[in-house]
Amino acid sequence: MTSNRKYAEIAAAALGKMLPPGTDSNGVADIVESVLADATREHEEGERQHVAEVAAVAEMRLARLLDASPAVIYAFEAKGNFSPTFVSDNIERLFGYRPSEYLENPDFWRERVHAEDLQRVEGEMASLFKAGRHAVEYRFRRKDGSYCWVNDDQHLVRDANGAPDEIVGSWSDITARIAAEAAEEEARQRLALLLESAPAVIYAFKAKDDYAPTFVSENIKRLLGYCPEKYLEHADFWRNNVHPEDLAAVEAEQAKLF
Repeated sequence: MTSNRKYAEIAAAALGKMLPPGTDSNGVADIVESVLADATREHEEGERQHVAEVAAVAEMRLARLLDASPAVIYAFEAKGNFSPTFVSDNIERLFGYRPSEYLENPDFWRERVHAEDLQRVEGEMASLFKAGRHAVEYRFRRKDGSYCWVNDDQHLVRDANGAPDEIVGSWSDITARIAAEAAEEEARQRLALLLESAPAVIYAFKAKDDYAPTFVSENIKRLLGYCPEKYLEHADFWRNNVHPEDLAAVEAEQAKLF
């Protein structure tokens, strides 16, 4: 017996005491049950509408947050043909592609990874299924044909049975960082070339505690015959190589430096 019918019969029995003799109690119960059913439907419909409104507001807020994000969020199946399942709308703002271009093309990603990076990146995918998360950097082609460097951070989502279900990731444009690192490396190499050509060995060491060596130019090998490591790995390198007859005088002069 349904709850509505049970309550209807209880109500009909109570009403029967107030209604004329011979009133059909089953008919009264039917009417009460019908009213209760209508009220229940209205309540459930109101609840469903409320849930739908809350979900719509949450979806709009999430869409705004993702659109303002500096990273594109995407997802694809972790099995079968690895079909795309989601991509944030900011893919158009950041890389120039419409979301549908990703969602409707299973080969979207492979077609846009730089040819020189693809094999390396695909080889690293195996670690994702072992560790559950990994990040890799590579060149990615924008809609206008230019390439940018991206950091691709991926997470493996498993189903209730522990089997791979979906991969969720993010593409962040790191072109500026890569360019800065390249410029720094170029400057370092330029400086090393200049120091190698210099007529003097440039060195540095701490001015306190153990006075450990911190730097020496590569031309120490050309000018004095020592590998840079000999200086950098031995705090007593200098003292051990100054002529014994000069050491005391030189160390005495050192005090004037401070």
